[in-house]
This record gives sequence, C-alpha cells and structure tokens, in this order.
Amino acid sequence: MSPPIPPSSCLMKVRITFAVIGILVGVSVLAVFGAKYHNWNVAIWGLMSGLVASVVLFIHIAYTKNYWEVNPYPLKQLMLAGCFVQLAGVCGFVTYLTLAILNEQGLIIEGPGFYLTCVWCFMTWKWGFLMLYFSRSYKRLYQQTYSLLHKTDDSVNSRHNYS
Repeated sequence: MSPPIPPSSCLMKVRITFAVIGILVGVSVLAVFGAKYHNWNVAIWGLMSGLVASVVLFIHIAYTKNYWEVNPYPLKQLMLAGCFVQLAGVCGFVTYLTLAILNEQGLIIEGPGFYLTCVWCFMTWKWGFLMLYFSRSYKRLYQQTYSLLHKTDDSVNSRHNYS
C-alpha cells in the first residue's frame, strides 16, 4: 500500500471554503426556520449540521497550522465523534421519514414539517462522514511518522533466526 499523499494548498482552500459555507448555511437555517417558519425540528438539525461543519473546519485549519504534526492523538477521538454524528444523522433521518409517512404529511415549510427535517438529518450525516474521513486521512499522514514499532518483513522473519 502506497503512503498517503498530503493535500495541495489549493485543495485545502477548497475544503476550508466548503466548511465555512456549511457553517453559514447551518446558522441561517437556524435563523430562518426557527424565527420565521417556527419549524424547530429543521432549525435544530440545521444548527447541528453547522456545528459539525465547524469541527470539520477546525480539523482543516489545525492541519494547515501543523497542529496534527505535533499532536496527532485527538484525531482518533474526532474519528469516533464522526461515527456518532453519522449514527445520529441516520437515526434522525429514519425517525423523521417514518413520522412523515405515518402522519401522511406533504412537503410543508411552516410548523413541524418532517421531510425538510430529513434533509437536514442527511446534511448532519454528511458532515459527520466528512469529519470521520478527514480525521482518518490526516491521521494516516502522520501514522508512519509516529508509530512506535515499525514492523518490516525482515524483522518478522529474523525473529526465529537464532544465529
């Protein structure tokens, strides 16, 4: 398996831009759907999506500032948090889709519209996936540098050689 390739500076700018857009959209969904349409399900899931996007932004900025080179260990906890955010997004998606079908709802904006909540549960799942993916990819970049024990084929074969 070939060693991972670090992202270019242009790709990092694109990743940071998408994370900032995710934060802004999440906060705007909170403001619009909470204050104007009183759909608090969508507002809270939009806020959750924006918060997870801010964690993804932190992951990218910490990489550009070489923080993960000094301390790569929090990436494992961020990977685990990404798994839990994905789980919450999937559970929310299934729950709100079931509620929308059982209540025979159409696509409504005002009040408790469950189909739009499904969209924001999916967006939260997406940011959780990106949190897991980028944490894992940055961890793999530093894994070879900071591994305590480098196993090679020669060390495994020479273990039983007593000469």
